[in-house]
Order: sequence, then structure tokens, then C-alpha cells
Amino acid sequence: MNGQQGSGGAETDAAKGISARERAYRGIRAKLLNGDFPAGGFIEEVAAAEAIGVSRSPVREALNRLAAEGYLELHPRRGAMVRGLNAAELRDLYEVRLMVETHAVRKICRERRVVPAELTVLCERHEATSPDDFLDCVEINRLFHQAIVAAAGNTVLVQVFDGLQAPLARVAMLSLQQGVGKTDIIEDEHRQMIAALSAHDEAAIVDLVKRHLDLMPRLVSALQR
Repeated sequence: MNGQQGSGGAETDAAKGISARERAYRGIRAKLLNGDFPAGGFIEEVAAAEAIGVSRSPVREALNRLAAEGYLELHPRRGAMVRGLNAAELRDLYEVRLMVETHAVRKICRERRVVPAELTVLCERHEATSPDDFLDCVEINRLFHQAIVAAAGNTVLVQVFDGLQAPLARVAMLSLQQGVGKTDIIEDEHRQMIAALSAHDEAAIVDLVKRHLDLMPRLVSALQR
């Protein structure tokens, strides 16, 4: 089951004054996350340009950007191939993400750092979003976890986390499509995480983060069935 694209369509983007380059990037990324461009397949510039409603030039720039982010592999004379995620990569990704996020929340608690109000705003936005709008849910979830890592005040940690965004977005989308991740459970756990962080309760927040991220090993199991 694919989620809806939400408000990121070409006509809406054009109405907002978003550049053709950005429209191409958002459109192709949405199709990658939705599975419209399957892993191992090649993206044809002409077909992508027609589907998104832009010329080939911004599509080419978008493909280069998506390759730099890890969504695609560029092959001479063949074009852009969609990268897949295997079980080993998912396990490695889970280990690194767990290290980054548990370190971030421990640092916030030990240094009694201020918990950004943005977290509550994102929770409210998530709760107001249709559970079928997978793309918006994935983006809100990304912003929530990114805000937590940023609140730890370590720029290198943020850079490491940002480097994981392409595979993490695909994991988040897969978890929703496979029914491993449930939006109501995610929303509830986010609220609990805010409460534990606000109380600077290190033991509670570390336990919550571990439980929250446990969907990644469960996703590996689901994909291997």
C-alpha cells in the first residue's frame, strides 16, 4: 500500500513559486519513497520530466542531488539506478542510529539542556496529518528526531545523523507500508519522549528511544518473510 503524496504535487509547488529544480527533486524523491521507482531499476530522464512536469535539465540536477544523498547510483551511459536496502544495511543503520540518538538524549539530560518547543509543534502537526499520508508522516518524523539530535548541541553528531537521512526516510516509509510502524503508536511515543526529556529523566528517555527504534529490527524480520 502506497501513501498519498500529500501537498507536494507539481501544480501546488508551482503555485507556491518553488523552482523547477526543487519540484523535480521533491517529485522524484516522493516517487522513490513511494516505490514508484523500484530498487535496481533505472530512472529515465524523459519519463521523469514528463511525470513531474518539468524539463530534463532540472531532472538531471535532481538525480545528481539524490545520488549524493544516497538514493541513487549514477552509472556512465546507463543513468541513475535506484539503490536498494538489504537486511545487513538495515541492521548497520539501526546500530548507528541507536548510538547517535541515545547519545543525544543522554547529553540533553546530563547537561540539563532546554527541550525545543518545536518537538511539541511537530507532534501536533503529526496528529493533524492523515495516517494515510505517508510522505508527510515520514517528513514530520524526520524533523522530530533531527530536532532532538540538534538539541544535544554537538554539530558533528548532527552531521552524522543528517548523513543517515536517505536510508532512514526509506526505512520510515517501508515501516508504514509494511504495517510495522503505526502512526498512533509513533505519536504516543513521541509525546512520552518529550515528557522524559523535559524531566531530564535519562533512564526513561533512553528506554523510550530504544523501544521507539525497535521497529527497524522488526522491519528486517518482516522483509525476510
